Amino acid sequence: MKKNGKAYRQLYLSYAFIFLIPITMGILFYFYAYRVAKDQADASNRSLIQTIKNTCDRELGYYENALIQLALNKNVQQLSAVRGEFRSDNSYQLYQLQNELSDLQVSINKNGSFCKDIMVYFKNSDKVVSSFGNMDFSMYCELYCFDEGETAARDRLKTHLSEYHFRDSIRMDSKWTGGRPALLLTMTNLKGDFGESSAMIGMWLDMEALNSSIELAAWESGLDWMIINREGQIMNRPEEYSDIAISYDNLEQGGDQKTEWKGETYIIRTVFSDVFDWKYVLLMPEKLISGSASKMKNIFVVGIFVCLLTGFWAASRMMKINYNPLKVLLEVFRKHDEEEGAYVDNEYLYLKEKAMLLLEERSDFKQLVSRSQEVVKQYYLTDLLINAYDESGDTPDRELICRQFREGRNRVLLFLVKDAPNRGDSQEEYIQKNSLRKFIIGNVFGEGLSESFRLEKVELGDMVAMILSLGKEDTAYEERLAEIVDAMQKFIYDNFNFRVAVLAGEPHNGLEGVHLSWLEAKEAEEFVSVLDPDFISYREIRNSSHKKYDYPTEQEERIISAVKNHNSQLAVSYINKILDVNFLEIKASPEMFKYLLYDLIGTLMKAAQEVGEPSDKELGLNEISIKLPLDKIKDKFSAAVEELCRTPEIQGSGYSQNQQLCQKIQEYIQENFSNPDLNISQTGLYFHMTPAYLSSIYKKCTGDSLLKFINQTRIDEAERLLAEGISVVEAAERVGFRDSSTFIRTFKKFTGATPGQLKSGR
Repeated sequence: MKKNGKAYRQLYLSYAFIFLIPITMGILFYFYAYRVAKDQADASNRSLIQTIKNTCDRELGYYENALIQLALNKNVQQLSAVRGEFRSDNSYQLYQLQNELSDLQVSINKNGSFCKDIMVYFKNSDKVVSSFGNMDFSMYCELYCFDEGETAARDRLKTHLSEYHFRDSIRMDSKWTGGRPALLLTMTNLKGDFGESSAMIGMWLDMEALNSSIELAAWESGLDWMIINREGQIMNRPEEYSDIAISYDNLEQGGDQKTEWKGETYIIRTVFSDVFDWKYVLLMPEKLISGSASKMKNIFVVGIFVCLLTGFWAASRMMKINYNPLKVLLEVFRKHDEEEGAYVDNEYLYLKEKAMLLLEERSDFKQLVSRSQEVVKQYYLTDLLINAYDESGDTPDRELICRQFREGRNRVLLFLVKDAPNRGDSQEEYIQKNSLRKFIIGNVFGEGLSESFRLEKVELGDMVAMILSLGKEDTAYEERLAEIVDAMQKFIYDNFNFRVAVLAGEPHNGLEGVHLSWLEAKEAEEFVSVLDPDFISYREIRNSSHKKYDYPTEQEERIISAVKNHNSQLAVSYINKILDVNFLEIKASPEMFKYLLYDLIGTLMKAAQEVGEPSDKELGLNEISIKLPLDKIKDKFSAAVEELCRTPEIQGSGYSQNQQLCQKIQEYIQENFSNPDLNISQTGLYFHMTPAYLSSIYKKCTGDSLLKFINQTRIDEAERLLAEGISVVEAAERVGFRDSSTFIRTFKKFTGATPGQLKSGR
């Protein structure tokens, strides 16, 4: 031990010097972690105050819509026009208004007892109609609003209701909330002159109920929040924050502010309301962050000392056993060789030989790993091509491979050898020749296309597939692509003596678009023998005479529009018409009919995204198969459409009434389209509405104009009559056209062909 004293000292000093590095890094990491903790707390606070703002604004927006609905109410408008006392002929209107207020209050309180009362104050008669009855203003205040003797509060309420307030809010202590502050939202009727209010609609809300719902949903202990209006009033729990020094005008959105309250420092985060002139304020004690930082500091100090002590102990142990690295390494290899009877003459040459063997094994292992990674890559790319994209199946490996196709547009190219195989070749020779050709195609086209596009290539049976990533802005790639493909085809034919056909799908967005483009390229495969070109694009065959099923883009847009407007009957009729045309009239092949079902399923998935339904919503679309009878397929699509078009309960009754009205309009047109006098004006007269108002309601419900629906109904019937052999003149008269020229012009606008061309089979 004495002999090795100097070595001990050198080792300990070296060890101490080395450990200065983790100590320094630990200190730096502590300050970094403190900053990260503060940033995380800020992010959590921003999310929390944004949640409060969204929840309150959503509720207040709902209440504001209810007030607007009452402001436009027919009974309110008519009663507000009465001067002086109400007459006996107004009794029924007052009764109706009271029932409407009661029903509206029940509807609002489905998700919580926020609304205490809804009332309408008529200034001309000093009367109040509320969900509790019709009475004088003084009686209403005495029974429901204030205790006896609170004349100042009653006068303040009357003054506020008598003044012109298009949309306002006021905080008052009242009996509605048991002495706690209540929030009164007010809105004047929309028929009075500017600056003058003949009727004022009011809604009493319990802010404490709203507070409890927010804090129950997602709240963190130790935090406080408040709502401040333009007058500096604290709207929620003012008694708890009465001594806090916060000014409405000094609150700014975005950055942090600080204030002293209850002897502590609080960090303030503020966001502005989108409904009223309110500001939502979140209060977080600064000690929450400093407390977390102190815990981290203690952990770092303890960890560093444990590392130091462990290191010194390990150094002492190594010196005591006279550690020899070369000797230990040699013993590892000797154990294995002694079993085989090997003899070691030169230790260093022996270790060099073993090291070379290890490096060779490592090189073989790297090649094996590389091949395995390529197999995994080919598997994920093949799955992306031939199967519809399923987000739930994402893994880190799949995300890494498919990440470049997630953004922008993607297009699939299929490369097929056009020359027929030699019948004299054996199966083994054919496989070898085909593999060689696929290798040539993959490398030649891959090299040529990779200069202008990002791509991945996959071997699928006798074909090679390439997925091209086009980006979002690349719109002028068609010419480049055609030039490269033509040059590579010529190069292969000149040098390898076989021809290659290229099948191209259309560009589509995202990972979902890869499968769609592959289907389109596969559909183009059946036209290789018919068209015999070198480059077949789905765009060229989509509207050609070779297409085996009919599903125009306009029909897809109609279906999506009908689903968005919750008109299930119209959407189902469009889908059934498409299925009948392709299955009964065109008699599409099973393969083409399968692709048609894929297209219709894709249409409903697009419609689900448009109406905001979650992507995993169960619609039963996976049960649709070409093996089912046509009636069963229609039933499956009908059930899916009904599920998508189911009207949410939060929608107002006005929307449901408009939907019913639109259905009645469609029924009336379908019954009377053969009448030449049927037009928008005649339809409006039948439903006692102006043509402009009726058209706007129908447009809002269906997305199409009323005139278009009238003409579409007539043209659909005309197509059926012409198919039965009816003459053009007679068909025009039967569907309500006064002259043949108007009929022919309208028919061509909707179908793209004249009636004569349709009858001749063009």
